Amino acid sequence: MIRTFTEHRIRQTRELGGQWEFITDPADRGIRDQWYAQFPAAQTNVFVPACWNNEFGLYDYEGVAWYRTTFELASIEHIRLLFHAVLGHADVYLDGQHLGYHYGGYTPFDFVVPSASAGKHELIVRTDSTLTRQTIPIDAVDWYHYGGIIRPVELQLLSGVYIDHLGIGYSLDSGNRADVTVSMRLRSLSAEEQDVPLVLSAEDHVFHEEEVRVPAGQTVTVEVRQTWDDVRLWNVGRAELYLITASTGYDDKTDRIGFRRIEVKDRQICINGRPVYLQGVNRHDEHPEWGFAFPPKLMKKDLDLILELGCNSVRGSHYPQSPYWIDLLDEHGIVYWSEIPMWGAFLPKEVTTDPVFRQRAMRMLEEMIERDIHHPSVVFWSIHNEIDTTCQEAIDLSVPMIERVRSMDSSRLVAYATMHPLKDVLLPLVDVIGINKYHGWYEGNVEGFQGMLDEFHAYAEAMGAGDKPVLMTEFGAAGIYGDTGWEPRLFSEDYQAHVIREALRIFRSDAKVRGTYIWQFADIRADLKSDRGYFRDRARSFNNKGLLNEYRKPKQAYRVVRDIYRSAADSPAKP
Repeated sequence: MIRTFTEHRIRQTRELGGQWEFITDPADRGIRDQWYAQFPAAQTNVFVPACWNNEFGLYDYEGVAWYRTTFELASIEHIRLLFHAVLGHADVYLDGQHLGYHYGGYTPFDFVVPSASAGKHELIVRTDSTLTRQTIPIDAVDWYHYGGIIRPVELQLLSGVYIDHLGIGYSLDSGNRADVTVSMRLRSLSAEEQDVPLVLSAEDHVFHEEEVRVPAGQTVTVEVRQTWDDVRLWNVGRAELYLITASTGYDDKTDRIGFRRIEVKDRQICINGRPVYLQGVNRHDEHPEWGFAFPPKLMKKDLDLILELGCNSVRGSHYPQSPYWIDLLDEHGIVYWSEIPMWGAFLPKEVTTDPVFRQRAMRMLEEMIERDIHHPSVVFWSIHNEIDTTCQEAIDLSVPMIERVRSMDSSRLVAYATMHPLKDVLLPLVDVIGINKYHGWYEGNVEGFQGMLDEFHAYAEAMGAGDKPVLMTEFGAAGIYGDTGWEPRLFSEDYQAHVIREALRIFRSDAKVRGTYIWQFADIRADLKSDRGYFRDRARSFNNKGLLNEYRKPKQAYRVVRDIYRSAADSPAKP
């Protein structure tokens, strides 16, 4: 499943999942030898969607690989090929013709082919998961960067005039009155002008009807503005959602929204006027058996474990995660922090000045917002994580990104996570400050958080950022599942539980800290290589800081956090 609800009831769609022919191309000869026109004998078949690194013999393969499948059309059809995520570089070919290229890895892209002929068609995809100093993330990254077609591929049959875009925006007054704007693009693939009956409905209740004239081969934008009284508000822990459908009789598109108002006031994050203290975890959309092609059934289990923990928020580390996952968060009133995969602990500041790097970062940011703008759970758009934020290069990179976020969506909070809180020069530029620090693991002991926060608050005040809410976006320690003893020692479950317990105690006694995101929900596969020295603390080739192991078995720390997060007696400090 792609979403938890049905997006199309009239438009015919089908997933092109299942077994695809597959061949690696470590010498990158496929384009030269025109594999898109004459696909070579495949090495094997692989399932789509999936990560090839979960196949035998491809555990650590990084590079170019090719996929091939076929589909049939019963008659001449306008078609749309929609790829929900292909890691890294992707070139798509249909019947030997290059449809186009996409770079990214976690957001969708599509190609519309008018009047595709009846009969059998060949679809070929060249992918490249290679990491360099121009990719995002770069070649030094603290998670395993899988390769492959990781989310579904859809074949959609389009009518002569189809709904190319459905956008739903609103503003709320101080109560439950919403000014709603619904915008649509109707695109014609027809040789004749058409009058299209457009119907808009919310929860199966029609709220607008009109006839739209669409000239042959043109695109027409329609905008409908209304005021809705007494809308049900989406709140943390209490989700109220609206399905909005646009229909022409020959095509349709459904999306879902929730009405809520987000603001920062008195150093607090407020939703619908009420302060919210965020209790969260960082979660990778990853599992050792599926990589980033995370199945919906396991997403539901992750959600149940997060709810049992007492969380009301999740940070999507460190890339746009499955829309099905975000749908689940929408439905359970859980606040979501969304970010692009610019992970920077080993990112040289010189890389951020590269025009290709910057262009890719900006497009990733735009695609994340375009895809997820209707999700009410998304409260934060984060522009990067742990880059060098002590220099002019960080300002030059970040300011255009912040401006772009606000031009696309002024209703949410702009954020990032810093690992340099006492020297950071970006603090005044965003709405919320996220701090990543690992006292008790990478530096000193856990009690060092107290002094760090005292220094940080003074520094933020001096920087003109003392009025901004502070979130502890990463902290924790590694604990090997099953390693317990009488004393808390490094890599034991006991030590991990001790660090997290003491860190939470310090954070929750600080009135300026408005939420915590523990690193991390579950252990994840790490990117260790024998020819380089970093990530050497990743025992078992895993980042072992999860409250659960990679198979979702709880460590001591899970139960410690559950007791704290779920305890009313241990409520966080109020300003």
